[in-house]
Amino acid sequence: MAHTETSLQEFLERSETPDSPPRILYPIFSSHDNFTFEAALNIAEGVGGELIVLDLLTDADSHSSETTRVSRKLLQANLDKGHTAEAHLIIEETNSPLKTAISVAQQRDIQLVVLDKHTPELFGEGLRGDAADRMRRKASCDVVSATYSRASQGVASVLVPIAEGKHCDLGAIVGGALGVGADAPVDLFHVSEEKTEAEVTRVEELFETARERLPESVELNTWHLEAPNVAEAIINESAHYDVTVIGKPTQTRLREFVTGSITATVTEESENAVLTVQRNDGEGFSFGHN
Repeated sequence: MAHTETSLQEFLERSETPDSPPRILYPIFSSHDNFTFEAALNIAEGVGGELIVLDLLTDADSHSSETTRVSRKLLQANLDKGHTAEAHLIIEETNSPLKTAISVAQQRDIQLVVLDKHTPELFGEGLRGDAADRMRRKASCDVVSATYSRASQGVASVLVPIAEGKHCDLGAIVGGALGVGADAPVDLFHVSEEKTEAEVTRVEELFETARERLPESVELNTWHLEAPNVAEAIINESAHYDVTVIGKPTQTRLREFVTGSITATVTEESENAVLTVQRNDGEGFSFGHN
């Protein structure tokens, strides 16, 4: 399916329809990561959604025609490969790229924003949160961050570590959407230090809750591993998958600094691509929009 290209003003003024598909926003901040773009496209494809590619140019970029050609080539090349997701390209010159992306997400009811490693770092990031944190809070949307990528071309398998926490259900949904869009199987995975009878029952309930959020079109497997170190077990298994989708830590930054974070360890040491998801406090991104 061919993409459309429009100005930011025209896009923001476009009339809404009651049955609008879920919108996934992929902002390009001067540079981009091919894998993250393909992940965003596959997620949109998986939920029958609409992909918004927002190519944000700074003053320095605006004089380079190469920068504007990158986003067009991304869509032309990938939509010609059989993807049918509706896609829109917006090229906008701005001195505040992150603020512009947040504004678009606010005004057009974006359900999910996909950010890659080229997202700008912010002053005071450690105290006030990074770009993904600010996008989630200010735009009231869910966020996916490609925090690490050593991925090969394409996605043939997806690993989703499952646990409690408000971000974990989003991990299953994003992993499921990615799997459907890429025609790849999805494995829900939980690690327990000890597989007692009570623990096995608890994990089965976690898997069942995740299943209920996914349509039958997801090729889904579940498995429960006993291992003394959760992060190490996830890292070891990630070597057998193209992508790991994991929830952002829910503990405070101070506690995370003192005790460490499983998510941080996985993103730093995994041999595949890692997508870190964080859920906004609202209803959020899901297959239920279809």
